[in-house]
Amino acid sequence: MRLFLYTVLVVLPGLLFGQESGYTHYESKDGLAGSTVYCMVQDAAGFMWFGTETGLCRFDGTHFKNFTREDGLPDNEIVQLFADSKGRVWIAPFKRAVCYYYKGKIHSPDNDPVLRRIHPDDFVIRFAEDKAGNILIQSKKLHLVETSGRVSEIDTIDSQPMPWINTICAREDDGFRILANNKLYDYRKGRFTFKEGVPFRDKHFIYFAMDARLLVSCSYWQREEKVFFEQKKMLSLQHRKDHIRFAIIDDSLVGECCTSGAAIYNLKGTDSTRYFLQGLPVSSMLKDYEGNFWFGTLGHGLYKLSSLFVSNVKLKRDNMPAQVFTLTRYGETVLAGTEVNILFRFNAKTGRFEKGNIFVQKFTGTDPVYAILVYKEKNLICGSSSVLYKMGEDFKKQAEIPFLVVKGLCLNGDKLYVAGKDYVFKIDARTWKISDSLWKGRSTSVFASHDTVYIGTLNGLYCRLPDGGMQFLGEKTLALQTRITAIQPDVAGVLWIGTYGDGIVGYKDGRVVATINRHNGLSSNVCRALFLEGNHLWAGTDKGINKINISQPGMPITKYTTSDGLATDIVNALYVDSNKVFVGTPEGITFFDEQKIINQSHCDLYFTDVTIGGASCPVDSLPALIAHNKNGLRFDYVGISYKSNGDIRYRYRLLGLDTAWQETRETFLSYPTLPSGDYLLQLQAINKFDVHSQLLTASFTIDKRLYERNWFRILIGLLFISGTGLLVWFIIRRIRKREQEKTAISKRISELEQLSRKAQMNPHFIFNSLNSIQQYVMDSDVTGANKFISGFSRLIRQTLDFSSKPEISLEEELDYLSNYLELEKTRLENAFTWSVAIDKNVDPAEHYIPPMILQPFVENSVRHGLRYRRDKNGKVTITVKRVGDHLVCVVEDNGIGRRAAMEYKSITPINYQSKGLSLTADRITMYNKEHEQKITMQIEDLEAGNGVALGTRVTISFPVL
Repeated sequence: MRLFLYTVLVVLPGLLFGQESGYTHYESKDGLAGSTVYCMVQDAAGFMWFGTETGLCRFDGTHFKNFTREDGLPDNEIVQLFADSKGRVWIAPFKRAVCYYYKGKIHSPDNDPVLRRIHPDDFVIRFAEDKAGNILIQSKKLHLVETSGRVSEIDTIDSQPMPWINTICAREDDGFRILANNKLYDYRKGRFTFKEGVPFRDKHFIYFAMDARLLVSCSYWQREEKVFFEQKKMLSLQHRKDHIRFAIIDDSLVGECCTSGAAIYNLKGTDSTRYFLQGLPVSSMLKDYEGNFWFGTLGHGLYKLSSLFVSNVKLKRDNMPAQVFTLTRYGETVLAGTEVNILFRFNAKTGRFEKGNIFVQKFTGTDPVYAILVYKEKNLICGSSSVLYKMGEDFKKQAEIPFLVVKGLCLNGDKLYVAGKDYVFKIDARTWKISDSLWKGRSTSVFASHDTVYIGTLNGLYCRLPDGGMQFLGEKTLALQTRITAIQPDVAGVLWIGTYGDGIVGYKDGRVVATINRHNGLSSNVCRALFLEGNHLWAGTDKGINKINISQPGMPITKYTTSDGLATDIVNALYVDSNKVFVGTPEGITFFDEQKIINQSHCDLYFTDVTIGGASCPVDSLPALIAHNKNGLRFDYVGISYKSNGDIRYRYRLLGLDTAWQETRETFLSYPTLPSGDYLLQLQAINKFDVHSQLLTASFTIDKRLYERNWFRILIGLLFISGTGLLVWFIIRRIRKREQEKTAISKRISELEQLSRKAQMNPHFIFNSLNSIQQYVMDSDVTGANKFISGFSRLIRQTLDFSSKPEISLEEELDYLSNYLELEKTRLENAFTWSVAIDKNVDPAEHYIPPMILQPFVENSVRHGLRYRRDKNGKVTITVKRVGDHLVCVVEDNGIGRRAAMEYKSITPINYQSKGLSLTADRITMYNKEHEQKITMQIEDLEAGNGVALGTRVTISFPVL
């Protein structure tokens, strides 16, 4: 077997390098169903399917989904897979059965009547589909599944028993092509047509592969393999004795799976053969839609070759690995400084190794080259762990400074700044003389602009000012207090500073203008190298490469890791020229053309599941109308881009809820409680290379609640109107009733006031008063008559005046009572005395009460209490005091008492009935109905211990107004 290995001539035979491919390896721990992969296929949607010894596996680039007997498979060991044009994935278990996966369900003989009619006589070897969609199945016999559902078994050719079947395929136009017992047949519409004979010694199916344009076969007994085209063109290939199977990859590539690796034969290119996974038993291979190569192995899992455009070159000297620390463009080559005191040369356009390596020191062992600079186009300045030297165009040393440990170099015109283990100093690059010492201590990097020098150390970044002063930039910026690994300026004057633990800092005009770390997309905060190319800042970390577009808002980042073909994620150095990317790593040099990788990148987007109210439903049967009580929706989806290795973001919006686009990296969207309405979900996937998928949409309607339906709203409206009308009618009725009651009360009050006015002056009192006036006239007592008439007229005038007012002052009420009592005293010939006592805390002029409330009680005291006393010691006392929020008025007499008064009334009846007390009680009742604060009244009979009446006391409490 010819090993696909670049070998180069170097200065000494001990200098070697080897080119290898980068793989992404998947095992059971990553979710793969089993470590033995028998077969693989990519379906129409782009999903990868793998048949393993322990189940069927579907892969979307991010997640594995495994299927076993519990999911409906007849057997867990899957030996053959085939994807047809309808989206079905046909599955052949080791058990003699056929099934397929379609729209989230495994169809097997247990649940599908068509599959139940297929009876393979052995395990299935191959599937084929013609243009009409008919499926041909190869085992020992042929089984045809037509699109109509008809199943037929083909066991004869031209009425002869079916010979040994080598392989089958579909024709380009219609029907199938069958190679059986070294004879090629066309099979169309149930008939075989002999095509030609193919003289192969071996007949076993593993030695054959065929499609509509190409037939591939080899013979174990012959020394060469043969590839036959339909035009009978034949190509000789190197013989492999450990052959497992062939795989026709495309028109120009044929793969061969062997127990010691895989070979891909290029039938049209210059590189006829390339070998992969040497030493591993490769059982199957496939090229996906993005150009990735997949290899299934026996017992070692699954491998993905990310790209044929990524080359990993391991550098060695005397079998000692050469780690790369620095990269520099020199003419048409890229120089790689390594740890074995050698500069390796690579073509800047192709990345291929070139002859003529450059030794730093002519001794064996290590002397790492940490920094290289090109001085005046043709001279080189190199710094290693033991020497700083300058070389001419012929790579011969012109000058050197020994015993230096150089960590970084910077040219500023003819001034060379050197960062070393214990110093930073300045050298005149022309004379090679040290002109100034700038820093004492360990330094990691250095950059100079004009007369300002930035010095990176283990403890942060320092700035030497033009006047010689030193400033610690980490004093105000925490990120600049850690180890500084690299400093790169851009055209806008921003210094991009790489740190060993805090990401990347953008520094300009004495302040931090940008910070790039894991929180905004950097793969790691450990930045090991920086390179600026145009508007892109390339950052090498311990977790791969980050390409940062510093000219766009948000500074989007594209990442490259081992999953893209890098030999390792640890990056020591970077050099980028347009699309050509050189990466220095502990494993050597990685080279790739970024544009070729991006051009092949592809991104598809599919719904994988839709859950409505906790129940899963097929994606294509999403109901247009969803009941409101089941409106908890979850959309599961996946963006398929195998080159992105799961680095996919999604933009989405749900029209009807929000019009703004949002981004997520989750592969599901959940809407637990959507309001009623019409919705349109728009979803798009964007892979790591900014390639957008098609716009995926899903429209649905959340059914309205009962109270949101039009008929229900109309009904509620009618009920509301009816209820409102009824309520208004009830309120109006109530208002009217209250108005009527109020009118009645007002009328009653008016009547009572009228009655009160009429009843205030007792007719008997008026009659007696007039008699008294007459007696004064008869006695010719003009003065007494005038005085009595004056008081009587005043009392009548006050009665008429007060009866028209709702309230009068206590002062007016007491004045009225005094006038009344004085007249009664005169009329009864001084048969009693009276007095008024007012508490000192009560100002009669400031307190108001309803008019003529006290008069009936005073009248009763005179008429019924004092009138019948046999002596003239009667007394009426009116007392006023303040108790809390009430004004308490007490009318007390020392008359004969109410019981004796009733007896006198029965003996000497009068011709009229006094209604003063009942009218006053009604007035108080009416007042209390209209006011929250009430008037209270209490009448007490005053008696001695032996029951002898001592008088009467009336207590009336008015709220303070």
